[in-house]
Amino acid sequence: MIIARLETSSGQALDTFRNEDETVTNFDQHYDRSHSNAEKWDTSAMQEHFGRDDLLPFWVADMEFQAPPTVREALVKRAENGIYGYEYRPESFFNAITQWYTNHHRWKIDESELCISHSVMSAISVLINQHTDKGDGIIVQPPVFFEFRLAILENKRKLVRNPLKKTTHGYEIDFVDLEKQAAKPRTKMLILCSPHNPVGRVWTKEELQRIGEICYKHNVRVIADEIHADIIYKGYQHTPYAMAVSEEIAQQSFTCISPAKTFNIASVTESIVVIPDENYRAQFKHFSSKYALGKVNAFSVIAMETAYRTGEQWLAECLDYLQSNLDFLRDYLQQHIPNVKLVEPEGTFLVWLDFTGLNMDAKELESFLAKKAGVALNSGYWFGRQGAGYARMTIACPRSMLKQGLSQVAQAIHSLPDTATSSKGDIDS
Repeated sequence: MIIARLETSSGQALDTFRNEDETVTNFDQHYDRSHSNAEKWDTSAMQEHFGRDDLLPFWVADMEFQAPPTVREALVKRAENGIYGYEYRPESFFNAITQWYTNHHRWKIDESELCISHSVMSAISVLINQHTDKGDGIIVQPPVFFEFRLAILENKRKLVRNPLKKTTHGYEIDFVDLEKQAAKPRTKMLILCSPHNPVGRVWTKEELQRIGEICYKHNVRVIADEIHADIIYKGYQHTPYAMAVSEEIAQQSFTCISPAKTFNIASVTESIVVIPDENYRAQFKHFSSKYALGKVNAFSVIAMETAYRTGEQWLAECLDYLQSNLDFLRDYLQQHIPNVKLVEPEGTFLVWLDFTGLNMDAKELESFLAKKAGVALNSGYWFGRQGAGYARMTIACPRSMLKQGLSQVAQAIHSLPDTATSSKGDIDS
């Protein structure tokens, strides 16, 4: 029997009991989110984006799994206290963050370098405003998370594209073009998606070092969005950007981290920005103070600290389940929909699917998947024109849901005149 005790920041002791061979979560369990405020399941959102409100949703990057039981128990205990007055973030909160990164990523972060932000994207927007001027260029590497583009354009900066190169081995960084884009006089920043959303690359230490050297040479600051850092598949290792590069280069960087993806607590958490440079850190904290953004949400503090202190076994089991979902998806495509190709992910619970074999343009594919297959996937062109013909699918869901979605896609494809004979076996098997 394992007994884990967490002394929460509210002074409550939380004990959890389990046998060593007992799993924490049944990842095959379905939970009805249709009557909650879940964005993924919102019928009006699906109607707006896909033209139908009755789709099986795989589009929003959250999980269909309950958060770790210790997190749920800690939140319930805090709620039962009944007093929700002003609070602060205790030392144990910051220690939990740094200890997690030491244990899981071999990154020893000085607690003084931690800054709190409402979310990763709000932090990125603040950093854009603090370290670039209107009209300055900011590099992104499409196909890439579409909110980067929105943040750049809404802040009246110039979008500078350094498209990834698609090779027979997957996606790679075009370093020749990166150097060209970074050398432009008004290019001031790079937003690095690491691990990469949506193509699933986990950048190597050598790749990160080369990025750092190019950007430092041309005085381009780097924001590393590492929100998916803990979701890594077997055989790969996430390396934090600031740890891969030299200390001097790291001083020109900002790393955004969060337990949101790791433990499926996006709506009850904050994010952290690691800022090595003391002056930049003071600027960020001054902005937070100026606009009174530092008020503490008691439930966020509890959720984050508890997750980082007690969520290790849950995450290990989750990663095993995600690996098995990925294996299932890969086999299913090969057996039943061979004209849809998997871009093999190294990390994240998102998969990048190549539908170019269907010979549809971007809008035709979007309509086909929604109206014929009845599934909500992120259209590839949302991530940049380099994503046309592709779609992103979230696989952090019960196997039965994943199987149902793939079966609907297969049936729709096999109903097409020129693919009707391409089936290999029973698509419902």
